[in-house]
Amino acid sequence: MDNVDQLELAFSPNQLTMLNICLAFLMFGVALELDLSDFKRVFGHPRKVVVGLTSQLLLLPAFTVLLAFYLPIAPSMALGMVLIAACPGGNVSNFAVHIADGNRAL
Repeated sequence: MDNVDQLELAFSPNQLTMLNICLAFLMFGVALELDLSDFKRVFGHPRKVVVGLTSQLLLLPAFTVLLAFYLPIAPSMALGMVLIAACPGGNVSNFAVHIADGNRAL
């Protein structure tokens, strides 16, 4: 397909329900393994929190805007890139951190 603006994703209500159930399962599964010591470690290193939030909420969207200006892409794709970059990490990224044995509370 040459024109990405003509692309259409059609999810049925049953598929959306199943997707929501899967995301909820992942979110609760990761959250159930958190304990108080995880959060104590986070509050003990506030610089890591500030660096992480600054990187994700300011630097990533700014870099994406610059990238969108310089890439030969459709305006709709550029808008999508910036919207995705501006969204905070979601449930699936928490699951990936859990699998990698990372700091889930952070």
